[in-house]
This record gives sequence, structure tokens and C-alpha cells, in this order.
Amino acid sequence: MTQKQPILLTETHHGGILVAFYKVLMDFCGRERGYDLFMTAGRTYGARRGRRMAMRAMRDGNPLDLTSYFAYGELLCNDEGLDDEGTYEAIPGTVHEHQTDCWWAREFRAMDCEQCGVDYCKEIDGAVVRGFNPTMGFERTQNMHLNSSCDFYFHSPEVKSDFMSTYESRLKPGQCVKREMAYHCADVYQMYCHVITQVLPKDAAGLIERVRAILSERYGKDFLPVLDSYSGTDFEQI
Repeated sequence: MTQKQPILLTETHHGGILVAFYKVLMDFCGRERGYDLFMTAGRTYGARRGRRMAMRAMRDGNPLDLTSYFAYGELLCNDEGLDDEGTYEAIPGTVHEHQTDCWWAREFRAMDCEQCGVDYCKEIDGAVVRGFNPTMGFERTQNMHLNSSCDFYFHSPEVKSDFMSTYESRLKPGQCVKREMAYHCADVYQMYCHVITQVLPKDAAGLIERVRAILSERYGKDFLPVLDSYSGTDFEQI
């Protein structure tokens, strides 16, 4: 599934794709309808990620618990320099994720669209969790676009104090379940295109062209061909 790329797509590009769709939808639809359309696509994208994680876990004979959720996480992050901005603390029954900065947030700010982060980030993690297992305990208590950090709490009786150093043992030796960021960029791009096409069939082509123009101007001529190289990918397939 990994493809040779003329440029390396990263979390920054993933954030930029979201901003491009956000700006175009808000401009065309207005705040209320644009928000509903943007968030519906984001939730559906997140749920699809969670479903892929769940299907891989079940394929391997593993339960849909918190250990599998962490073990089968897909994101393979490429951007460097923010390793110290996030922490995970496990206490019996709970994992606390604390993030004070991320490349998505930086790109939202750089593109003068922090509201995109306020809206998208308040639901994307919950959408992934629901796609994986909607009965799993999860809370989002803060968003760094409104506060000093993003804070998430994952609840499960299986969690012990050594959880963060042991959950990967759920995987087979040498097993890799991560997907490159170019895959995730194409996944979110495809989902937004799909939802827009379904909801606004007469206007979708023009709106998507506006999105592509924003992305090409920001990231250069080699960016769109990488996205388009995934056009035949079935993102439901594991």
C-alpha cells in the first residue's frame, strides 16, 4: 500500500487539506450549512479509520478493547520536532493523553483558520473511537485551540500503570499496522470529496476545484499528483 512519492506528505498537509475544504464550504454554504457538511465528512472519515482498526484487530482474533485500540492505531506521523509536546499517562483504569502542540494546530494557525481546528478537533478523536467500538470509554475535556492543551481520557478496566509500555505486545512480532501520512491525506481528501458530491451534486466539481487550487498554491505542483495517485484506493479495505 505504500507508494513512492515525489514529495513526502505529512501531518501539515493533512491539516491543510482540512482547512481548504473548511474555507471553501464556509464561503459557499455559509456557517450553518457549511459547518454541518464539514463536520459530517469529518465524522465519517474518522469512523472509517476506526472501522479499519477494528477489522484488523478482529482479523487477528483480538477483542475490540483499549489495548487493541492503541495497538492498531494507524497514524504514521512524519513531521519532526514536537516529540516533547505530548504525553500519555496510565493509571489503573485510565489513560490520559495530554497534547500542548501539534502540526495540525500549527497549520490551522498558519492558514489563518484556527476555527477549523476548534470544530474538527473537538470531534475527530471521538469519531475514530466510535468507528472502532462505540462502547469504549472516552472523554475529550479540552481543545488546544480554546485552551492550553488537548486532553483525552480513555477508560477501561484492563489498563494498568505499565499500559503504555505493554499494549504493543497485542500485535504479532514484526507486524506493522501503520499507514503513511500520504494514505491518510488521500483518505480524508476522498471522504470530503465524496460527501460534497453526495450533498451538492451540481456544485461539487467546482467546489473541489477550488479546494485543489488552494492546495496547489500552498504546497506546490507536486502535491496534487500524490493525492491523485490514491484515486483507485478502497479506503474500506484493510
